Amino acid sequence: MQQFGLLTTSIPGITLSGNFRFRRGQAEFLRRLAIAFAAGEQNCLGVFVPGYGKTITALSSFLVARALSIAQKLVIFVPRGNLRDQYADPQELAALMRNLGAPPLTFCVADSEKKFLQHLATDVIITTYQYASGRGGSEALRQFCSRARCMFVFDEVHHLSHDGTWATKIKQFPFSCSVALSGTPMRSDNKSIFGVPLEIREDEGGKQTQFYKPLYEVLLRDAHAEGSILKRVQAHVIDYAVKLKNTETGSIVEMTLSKFAENAQTSTEIDTFLVRKHLRFHDVYLEALLVPAFEKFTAKRRDCIVRTPNKKQHQMLIIAMSNLHSAAILTFVQQHFPQFRSARIGQDVNEVERAKLLREYRAGSIDVMVQVDMIGEGTDIKPISVIVKADLVRALSKTMQQLFRGMRYYEPFGDEGNICDVYTSNDAEVVQILEWLTSEEQIGVTLSKPSHGGGKARNNAPSHEESWELVGVEHHETESHSLELHNGAMHHVSFETKRGRGRPRTRPETMFMVNNDREAVEHAVSQAARERELRQECSELTMKLTKVLPKEALEGHSSAFMLVHTASMQRFSKAPEQMNTAELLAKREWLKRCTKEKRIS
Repeated sequence: MQQFGLLTTSIPGITLSGNFRFRRGQAEFLRRLAIAFAAGEQNCLGVFVPGYGKTITALSSFLVARALSIAQKLVIFVPRGNLRDQYADPQELAALMRNLGAPPLTFCVADSEKKFLQHLATDVIITTYQYASGRGGSEALRQFCSRARCMFVFDEVHHLSHDGTWATKIKQFPFSCSVALSGTPMRSDNKSIFGVPLEIREDEGGKQTQFYKPLYEVLLRDAHAEGSILKRVQAHVIDYAVKLKNTETGSIVEMTLSKFAENAQTSTEIDTFLVRKHLRFHDVYLEALLVPAFEKFTAKRRDCIVRTPNKKQHQMLIIAMSNLHSAAILTFVQQHFPQFRSARIGQDVNEVERAKLLREYRAGSIDVMVQVDMIGEGTDIKPISVIVKADLVRALSKTMQQLFRGMRYYEPFGDEGNICDVYTSNDAEVVQILEWLTSEEQIGVTLSKPSHGGGKARNNAPSHEESWELVGVEHHETESHSLELHNGAMHHVSFETKRGRGRPRTRPETMFMVNNDREAVEHAVSQAARERELRQECSELTMKLTKVLPKEALEGHSSAFMLVHTASMQRFSKAPEQMNTAELLAKREWLKRCTKEKRIS
């Protein structure tokens, strides 16, 4: 493990040797950690984007605590996948410690009671949340922690809900200090996280809200500004024309999926039923989503052969919504793209076979993997550069963790080849996340240039099936989009739009005539159009506001985007798609005022 960044001599317990260097954010976090520990603080949070080096930060934090006589031993808690991917080689960890200037320390990677109890005298224990919460692991850790003052590191701490089983067990162990690390220290269920410092803020109405308080935070824009950490993101959003028939009345509703989600009176029920039961299995859906993804994938692999013939090739990850869905996608892929070796993993695939397939995917012998929540944070497969998101996940934290699987920089691809292409359909609230990712990238790239003078997932499936059936699906259009900085402002740029086969470039909307009152229908159409305009204005104002907020205002938030989003939900108690015209007008004026004052008011 070597890095070329900042050399530091001002951090207790750290004496770098050879060519090893800290990244800017690592060095700053460790400096602040030394100050915090010396001042008596016991629990600290570091927020780092994936690929920034949390393993290095974790071990370096222990050397700081050890030098300050706060801790003599270290326990690192990780999700099981991270144990295999990031901490599985004790020799490599020992080499890293030597580069940091540490004395000889003993390591043990333990995920079983027998192995753990054999190493109670070890200096550094790396174990899993799963093992620590079990009966044998709990007892073994209690014995280990009773022998000396221990420091705890909670890696990917967003897994550790304060009232969860894991946290309940870990609370029982004695420890002198802790460091929590995560790229997304938030949970889609809005539960507080164990080991994360929090502060209470009160708004003008007296409403109190908890915010996490990081000691230091490396934003996406910071990583892009440093370079060679994250791939750039290219988003491709597929829209569909869908036709529904009410089996009781015979009524037909036909419109594009994006309009359908905005305007249909029963959008929540119909959208959930449609997506979960029919749409994502439809051949038109799969063709429109997967064909352009494979065209891009083929082009990337063709170009990669020329540049890096002896290195790993580009790989694709397809995220399905269920085991049945993943099987349907794999069948489609194998029938239409047999030139690529593809496989799938899910809970219905036995554990031995899953492990074998995952090893082959890591090694690069499998080109395309279809999976259902099996490849998560800590899974470091850098050649992944095409992601097809075909599931129903909309929560920011979960979506970010999914996309991060394809965002780690892979040096053999070079700067030009380090682009992660994301394909998704326009029926989920993920486009704003993609826009935010792109905006952070553009800001980071701008900052890196020489100067000339970083909600709840929807789960609203109906308790019974509505009396609607899907009678038609047609590819409407595919839009590739980005954000650009121009004269200090952020602008949405649609640089490629492809219409579905046989579809004219302009097509009138087909509205669902709920009654024969033409005036009422026209009013409803006009109202819906006005609300769409206001939502777009609010979206643009939100992006402008994120640009003018001072960095100190972001304390406790993963990004300016999340700060504005949280403040908006507190103020209006509704997501934009749920607001009526009056509420959207109020939100627009609030965003204008905040932008003018350069603060959340």
